[in-house]
Amino acid sequence: MGKKQKIREEKNYTQTQIISEFGLPKSFIHSHFPPPKLMKKNRYGVKYPLWTESQVRKALNSPECEKYLRRKQAEAEEQRREQEMRELLDSFSPDSYIARAQKLDRIFILHIGPTNSGKTHDAIEDLKRNLPGTYLGPLRLLALETYDRLNAAGIPCSMITGEEALLTENAQVISSTIELCDFTRHFKTAIIDEAQLIGDPDRGAAWMKALCMVDADVVHVCMAPEAAGYVLDLVRSFGAEYDIVNHQRLAPLAYAGTCHGIRDILPGDALICFSRKSVLSTAAQLESKGFKTSVIYGALPPQARREEVRKYMEGESNVVVATDAIGLGINLPLSRIIFTETSKFDGKQMRQLTVAEVKQIAGRAGRYGLNESGEVLNFGSHDFIGSYLNAQSKTVKGCCIPFPREVLQTDYSLDKLLKTWQNLKKNRLFIREDMQDAIILLSNIKKLARRNNRELVFDLITCPVDTSSLELVSYWTQCATAIIQDKEIPAPYFGVGSLQACELQYRAWDIHHQLLRRIGREEDNTQEREYICKMIAFYMKQNKDQYIRRCKRCGKALEIGYTWGICPDCYEFEQYM
Repeated sequence: MGKKQKIREEKNYTQTQIISEFGLPKSFIHSHFPPPKLMKKNRYGVKYPLWTESQVRKALNSPECEKYLRRKQAEAEEQRREQEMRELLDSFSPDSYIARAQKLDRIFILHIGPTNSGKTHDAIEDLKRNLPGTYLGPLRLLALETYDRLNAAGIPCSMITGEEALLTENAQVISSTIELCDFTRHFKTAIIDEAQLIGDPDRGAAWMKALCMVDADVVHVCMAPEAAGYVLDLVRSFGAEYDIVNHQRLAPLAYAGTCHGIRDILPGDALICFSRKSVLSTAAQLESKGFKTSVIYGALPPQARREEVRKYMEGESNVVVATDAIGLGINLPLSRIIFTETSKFDGKQMRQLTVAEVKQIAGRAGRYGLNESGEVLNFGSHDFIGSYLNAQSKTVKGCCIPFPREVLQTDYSLDKLLKTWQNLKKNRLFIREDMQDAIILLSNIKKLARRNNRELVFDLITCPVDTSSLELVSYWTQCATAIIQDKEIPAPYFGVGSLQACELQYRAWDIHHQLLRRIGREEDNTQEREYICKMIAFYMKQNKDQYIRRCKRCGKALEIGYTWGICPDCYEFEQYM
C-alpha cells in the first residue's frame, strides 16, 4: 500500500473538528501541531488543511499539549467553583432572615414621625415599666443619653459600645450601639431607634438583623416617615402582631430664609458645616467677633463632644458650630439651624445633601420644652435648604442584608468570598452590606490570613477602621499582625502634639479596644482617653485664628459659607488683568 493511500485511509481532522472535539484553540494548533499532510478543496474551490489521526494523536500526547490541557481543565474547574460560590452568596436574601423572625413570638410598636416628635421618649417610657430591656441606637451618644437617663431615674443600666463598656451592677437595661445587640438574651422590651437607616449600605445590615432577630416580648421601632412602608411590610412578613403610633413634631419648624453673615448670628444658633476644617474656621471667625463657641464634628472623641455639649448647656458658650454629627444623638436647646454649606464629602465623592439629611439636621432646631419653635436658614441667596425642608424624603424601598458568616465554613478563600459578594449583581429589592473596608484591611494581612483561623481573621477585618486614613490602617495592620502571631498588641503612638494628633491617638485607642474585645480581652484605657480629651480641650481653648480660611492670594479671611479659595477682590483683579 502506498504512503499517500495510507494517509487517505486514515481518519483525517479539519481544524474545526480539532477545536470542537479536543477543545484546543486555533492559536495552539498553529503553534504546536505539525504541518498538515493533506489539503482539500471545498465546493467553492478554497483549499483547507487536514491532519491525520496519527498527527493529531502525537500532538495531543506531547508535553506541551498535556500541560495546556491540564491548565485549561484547572481553569474550567476554577470557573465552576466560582459559579458555585456566586450562587451560594446570591442565595442569601431577606427571606433567610425573615424565616428566623417568624420563629419568634413578638409584638411590634411602630413609632413613625419626624425629628423632635417624641418617638424615642415614648418608647423609653414603656421600657421603664417593662424590664428587663435593651436600647439599640446608631451612635454612642444616643446610647450614652439613654444610659444617663435611666440611671438618673433609678433604673440600673449598662452601656456597651465599640469604644467602651460601662457596666452597672444588677443592670436591668443594656443601652448599646445597634451592632452590639445581644441576640442570646430575652428581653421584655427592646427599642430599635432610627430604623430608617435599614437601607444604608454601610450600616443598614445591623438594623435588619435587629428587626429580625432581637428576642423581646415587645419591640419598639422608631423611624422617620420615609421608612414606614417598608418596615411595616417587613413586620407583616414576620407574621407578628403590630401597632402603629404616628407622632407629630412637638415644636413647629419653619424656613426663615438667608443668613447674610456674622452680623445675623444670634446666641442659640447652630451653624452647620461639612468638614472639620470648615467647623474650626467658622468657630474661629465667630470667636474673633466675641461669640463663645462649642464645636462638634465626627473625629472629635465622644468625651470631648460631651464636654462641648456641657459648655453650651451650662452657658459657657452661646453658639454651636457642628457637622452633620449633630443630626443624630445630640439634643440641645437650639433656636435656629443655619446651613453654611449645602454639599458634603460622603467618603467617596462630593455631593449635594439629600432631603432626608436636611430634615434630620434641621429638626434639631426648636427642641420641645426648651424652645417654642425652630427656624432654619442658609448662607447664600439660593433657597436650596428651604425647598428641601418642604420636599418629600426619598422613600426607603429595601433593606441591607449582612455578609453571611455561614460561608466562612466553606473552603473558598476569604478574599474571593468578599470580592465576589461585593460584585454580585444588584437586586432591586435589597442591597448588600458594603465589605470594601474589610477587603482593604484583608489585603494588608493576606499572607498571614491564609494560614490562620478564618473566623478570627474575619473578626479582625470587620473592626471599624477609617480606611481613608493611612495612619490608622497602618496601626490596625500592626495590631492585627500581633494578634495573629500571638504577640502583644502595640499601644497607639501618634502622641498629643496637636489637635489632629490627639484625634488620631483617640481613634487608634478605639481600634486597640475593639480588636482586644474581638479576642475576648478587655483592657481599661480610660486614663489614656481622658488625658487625650484634656489635651483636646486645651487645643480648643487656644487661639483659633490658625484655622481661619484665608484667601490664597492676599491672606484676607474668607466669609463664612464662601466656597472659593480666593476672595472676590482677588478674583476681580485676576479677571481684569
